[in-house]
Amino acid sequence: MVTVTMIVSWDTALAAPLAEQTMASSSAPVSPTAASMMWTMAEGADVEVITFEQLYAQQARHMARVAYLMTGSAAQAEEVVHDAFAQVYERWGRIDNPPAYLRTCVVNGSRRLLRRRRMERDRVRPPIGEESIEREYLHDALAALPARRRAAVVLRYFADLSEAEIASSLGVRPGTVKSMLHRGLAELKGMLEP
Repeated sequence: MVTVTMIVSWDTALAAPLAEQTMASSSAPVSPTAASMMWTMAEGADVEVITFEQLYAQQARHMARVAYLMTGSAAQAEEVVHDAFAQVYERWGRIDNPPAYLRTCVVNGSRRLLRRRRMERDRVRPPIGEESIEREYLHDALAALPARRRAAVVLRYFADLSEAEIASSLGVRPGTVKSMLHRGLAELKGMLEP
């Protein structure tokens, strides 16, 4: 059985004592105070304490890559990730699983950006620079996929998420993820093969 305890506060010096206090008592979670923002998950004897700062350090780069692959722009990917972290920060005390919530925010933010961009996009793209021709073809092929299929392919084959995690991030059933992956790969294969 997994027990999730939320400790919300702002001073990192008080984080460890609050975590020890919470683990020592079997009562309800410590109420929000002015100490350090932490997410504690206790499973048996294993205890993992994650502060917002640690979440940022662990996930920022990876989420930026996921957003870049979904949006095709490093600057826009960075903006999506920063917005996602802002959403996580605002809701920290109410989130059951911050890494999963963060991933969902990044995926939804990328999809929102793609919808907006699709309405404004010209077909002319600036030169990519140092990227190889193969990467450019792959990027163009990914850009041609519908947003949900593109998100499923990126989350499965870049982020190495399971079908269940992808389903949770996209808000669909695992069977739908399998279908999106199959169709997305078939479309990519058709676009990339001569």
